[in-house]
Amino acid sequence: MSILPKRFADRAAAVLCLSAVVAVAGCQWTTERGITERGLHELTAASDDPTPDDATESQRFIEALKSPVAEVRLEALRAWSAGRLGSLPPEATELRHDGNRHVRIAALEAATRCRHAHAHQYLKAALRDHDNLVRTAAIGLFGELGTAEARATLEQFRQDRSEQVRAEAVSALAELGAKQAVLVAADDKSWRVRLEVARALRQFPDRNGAAVAGQLLDDASSPVQIEMIAALAEWPVDRSGPLLLSAMEKSSYLARKTAAEQLAAKWPPAAEFSANSAPGRRTEVLEQLRGRFRRQFSLIDQAAMAQVSYEHPLERTTTQELARVDRLVQQDDVQGLINSGPSVLVALERLVCERHRVPSEAIYREVLPRFQPVFVVLDRLNSSDVSTRRRAAEELADLAAAKPLGRLALTRLGQLVTAEADQLVWRSVLIAIAGEAAEPANRLAYAAIGHPSPEVRRRACEHLAAHADPRHAKVLTASLQDSNHSVICAAVRALGAAGRIDDLEPLRRLQRSTNEQIRVETALALVQLGDAGGPMALERLAHGRDPKLRRQVAITMGELGDPAFVATLIDMLDDQLTVSRAALDSLPKVVGRDVSADGSSSSPSTSEKMRRWKRWYERQSTLQPTEGSE
Repeated sequence: MSILPKRFADRAAAVLCLSAVVAVAGCQWTTERGITERGLHELTAASDDPTPDDATESQRFIEALKSPVAEVRLEALRAWSAGRLGSLPPEATELRHDGNRHVRIAALEAATRCRHAHAHQYLKAALRDHDNLVRTAAIGLFGELGTAEARATLEQFRQDRSEQVRAEAVSALAELGAKQAVLVAADDKSWRVRLEVARALRQFPDRNGAAVAGQLLDDASSPVQIEMIAALAEWPVDRSGPLLLSAMEKSSYLARKTAAEQLAAKWPPAAEFSANSAPGRRTEVLEQLRGRFRRQFSLIDQAAMAQVSYEHPLERTTTQELARVDRLVQQDDVQGLINSGPSVLVALERLVCERHRVPSEAIYREVLPRFQPVFVVLDRLNSSDVSTRRRAAEELADLAAAKPLGRLALTRLGQLVTAEADQLVWRSVLIAIAGEAAEPANRLAYAAIGHPSPEVRRRACEHLAAHADPRHAKVLTASLQDSNHSVICAAVRALGAAGRIDDLEPLRRLQRSTNEQIRVETALALVQLGDAGGPMALERLAHGRDPKLRRQVAITMGELGDPAFVATLIDMLDDQLTVSRAALDSLPKVVGRDVSADGSSSSPSTSEKMRRWKRWYERQSTLQPTEGSE
């Protein structure tokens, strides 16, 4: 006779597990507990009995739950939950108050996996448990529960003060496939949370996932970088390749080596790259590999794609058809528009985006959803319930990852979210329009710049930087007076990316800021905009107080590639190690070649490379004519 219900998928295995635990614990179940030692030996033989006594075996299971041995209670709960039953006896659910933390966790697992009616309530109560292990287990079980209520609870945990709670929440949301909820956590201040985002990205090999992956490959935390590289192993090589090639440029030896090995496993030409090579040689090989990769996989220039206006896949409508649809719109003839079929989308897009017609709410809600799923999602952004709007915004971002939203959908989106107060809705909206360069997307970014949340304002500036245009200058210049320094930095970067602006004075004034990060970003922007004071400002910052910013200055000089920075970079070779290494990496970029490489197969040490650069600079100085000489 089995001590466990006959409905278990593998009753015999569960019984054997229980008996093993009893043996290890060095105890016997007594007759008073309803199971004799002889009965224990009969369990396996009786486990295949097709007609066991349900009442008796349920009672024996309950007796096992009451055992004084924690291991027995634990295994009984695990065996029950493995059966995926629809209910649990009170004796099982009461064990969530057990003195043993592992038993409490097993009771929560059983309630979750059996889909107990009060599972969500039990998990919320467990969040107040005195043991951290129980609390974190409960968070993970919310993800396993998988209900809308559980997902909403996990969303709240993303804002928790504890980085461990936030990390567990991101992991659980990833299990639910809540992509946008995971992606936005890439900006979390804790490296442990960002590490969970990196792990989760293995299941999101799309455009938005690639954008976040690129961000995490530049993360300040080495474990995050390595985890992100590992996650890319799950992506198709045509999608992971460009990211891995980028990672092979990193200053971190481990990141370069790991990325190169991983790409070579799927694309053999990458084996030609050596992480140990001199910087100049690495750069040369990488350029060759990028060219070969592009030719083999026919990569599209994403920067060029971003500048292409959205074109509807259907043929453009005739003048007569446009006039007919215009009449139907003005008459608010919903049925007439429905009867026009999918081709009505082209005419409506032109009427709204080019002639500025304003369709009625009935047209947006009854006509357009019939022909484009995106309008079904957009309609939910009208909801008064913030959770509904958040989910709709996340779905919108998922749709945008598959294909562009289009001008009409973007225009409607602008109507719906301009007055939106919730920052989570806005974050998903900005993710959804990340690849859009059309004017309606820019107007959305302009609206987001006025949002109360600094994070939303910062992301809006980043959108305008990604789609740089001198016409953004007026809005971005106003953001230079923002109360949040990260927003100011993002606005400065966007202005620098514009290539030219009419009035540089607001940027010049920022050079007097007490915030060194702002001064660094401003100097870079002034250099990009061709201001004569930009290089001098950057050189002054090379002697700033913060070594992290000095390192950033050295990297920035290398990215600019201006030979005028050679003297400053040579001086920076005597700075702290992190700064001097950044200067060492930047020198070949501004000089055009790596003078520290001697052409031998062995790579010189860092200190030797620095000595060679200094000797080279001394020789160059002696070759320069003195002032006034011919």
